[in-house]
Amino acid sequence: MKSNEFKDWQFSVFFDAVKGIANSHPTKIVTLKGLFEIYKSTYLLNKSKELAQAPEEEKKRIKNMLPYFTASGVYSYRNNASIIEYNGDCLLLDIDNLTQEQAKNLQFKLTLQRGCVLSIISPRLQGVKAIFRLAQAIEINNYRATLEHNINKIAHELNIPELAPNIDANQFNQCQACFISFNENHFFNDHAEPTTWAIENVEKKVIERPPVIKRNHTATNSETKRIEAYLIKYCARVEKELNGLKQGERHANIWRVEGVASCLHYAPQLSSEIKVRLLTAVICMYNTEQEAINERAIITFDRYWQRAANQSNSVIEEIIKDELEKEAARIKEENEHRVFSINLNSLEQ
Repeated sequence: MKSNEFKDWQFSVFFDAVKGIANSHPTKIVTLKGLFEIYKSTYLLNKSKELAQAPEEEKKRIKNMLPYFTASGVYSYRNNASIIEYNGDCLLLDIDNLTQEQAKNLQFKLTLQRGCVLSIISPRLQGVKAIFRLAQAIEINNYRATLEHNINKIAHELNIPELAPNIDANQFNQCQACFISFNENHFFNDHAEPTTWAIENVEKKVIERPPVIKRNHTATNSETKRIEAYLIKYCARVEKELNGLKQGERHANIWRVEGVASCLHYAPQLSSEIKVRLLTAVICMYNTEQEAINERAIITFDRYWQRAANQSNSVIEEIIKDELEKEAARIKEENEHRVFSINLNSLEQ
């Protein structure tokens, strides 16, 4: 993978008028100037007018038909593993949930900041997307965690500390797509100087997974029932968590299904039932199943489900331990009763 400096930044652009955001195969590669030209195109000008005049229920459909690009670099396919060239010092910000007046003021304010490469109001006029040239590259192997850790610092350095909660962390997924839209109040600068501040790298968290204990014992009926009850309750908890999410939090929380899937080796007979329940919960986060498909929610669900590795679960391990102790006590009691019966028979003879 080649790492680009500012003058060599390149981006993958994705556009499919039918698939929309569901398209993961890049249409072309553009330079920074090429990206600016797309932003200023007649096609986007016409789409912006269509979007502004459309009824609320149509706006999302039209937005999904806009082209989009990956700010972090060039990809052969839109997933982290398929990156070809990396724009290490490129920071893309998506600041949303603003009023139209706030968005207009913020868009102009960001243009005055050193390092601002692009600043534009988002399609629905309630947010701002901006690109900055950083003084230091973002650690690619810890991309999202590094940027999430720096949200407050970024807001402080850009003199917008009050808007730190409005910075969308979902945009910090390495291969996250950014819609390209027209707005007359746009700012483009292909001669930007790097910021005077740098992103603070954070240590990558290493998740230690306890090894799965292999046993040869046959589960008792009581043990099976208790494990099944726990897993059903675990599934219900994840269903509830997914059901209570806001629009911007939905996709980023699908990973929760992996935790349940990783415990199903304790009760494989529940796998089909729980998979259907959790997939249904993911789909129900969206208005329709087609929307869930378009937003790649089902693909993401399948990825987490398939990659789930068997893991030890402390609660289930305690259930097994408790049942083993009960079984040992039962066997001991039976043996003691048998010995007592033998001795009693000997006395009677």
